[in-house]
Amino acid sequence: MSEIRLIVSDLDGTLLSPSQQLSPLLIAAIQRYQSQGGWFSLATGRPYITAMPIARQLGIQLPLILCNGAVMATARGAIAERNGLDAGLLSGLLREANEAGLNILLYRGDQVYTFRHTTDIADYEHKECVTCSVISYEEEMVWRDCELDKVILLGPVETSYSLWMKWAPALAGAAAAFQSELNYLELVAGHVSKGTALKLLMQKLEVRPEEVMAIGNQMNDLPMLLTAGIGVAVANSPDKLKEIADYVCVNSYGDGVLEAIELFIYSSWAKARI
Repeated sequence: MSEIRLIVSDLDGTLLSPSQQLSPLLIAAIQRYQSQGGWFSLATGRPYITAMPIARQLGIQLPLILCNGAVMATARGAIAERNGLDAGLLSGLLREANEAGLNILLYRGDQVYTFRHTTDIADYEHKECVTCSVISYEEEMVWRDCELDKVILLGPVETSYSLWMKWAPALAGAAAAFQSELNYLELVAGHVSKGTALKLLMQKLEVRPEEVMAIGNQMNDLPMLLTAGIGVAVANSPDKLKEIADYVCVNSYGDGVLEAIELFIYSSWAKARI
């Protein structure tokens, strides 16, 4: 194998196909890498409850980076690190987002809450294999005093960004925003990202940046691509991510991940670097 000791990959739009599946060839490659002493983990916007089945399918033993870096959990679900977001600070932004017709997802532990059940929420539930609990925005005592793992504004991203830009100055760095899918703007605590979480995981494993490969497909993956020695963008990534990545895959989704593993782990080029 090459000198890369740790691979960390995004899930949706990266490891997973558009139909939310893992290819048998990709599973075999990841399991082979782990059986030969390599470390593999996930860095995803998903909470543990929806990331866990995929981690088990891949045989991952390392902590998982969840909720865009806000949570790190062991493969068995124990919380190793959590950096929460004060829901009360976001109440004005969420009020306007709700009035603008955006769908809002509030993440807290293994629960996902929303203010109304719509077709978009139903599509999200189907995609993530999770059921959202509907709560009333007016019942602020139910959620406003909570510490959330993250929030998703689901809908036209231009609308979400416009609201974010309006409210960001008042938040004074207490929250950060990432686009994770075409219609997702995710909000987490201000100092949180997949990059900061990856640095923590690297410290725990005592690996150097040059021993790490990170793979993603959206701008929320950028911090971890910059943190790793090799930052990889699969072919279905936006141009902005491709411009910054160390390597851009010819293939999309899981086929791109497989391509990167074959190139940087098993190719003759990689072996020559040992």
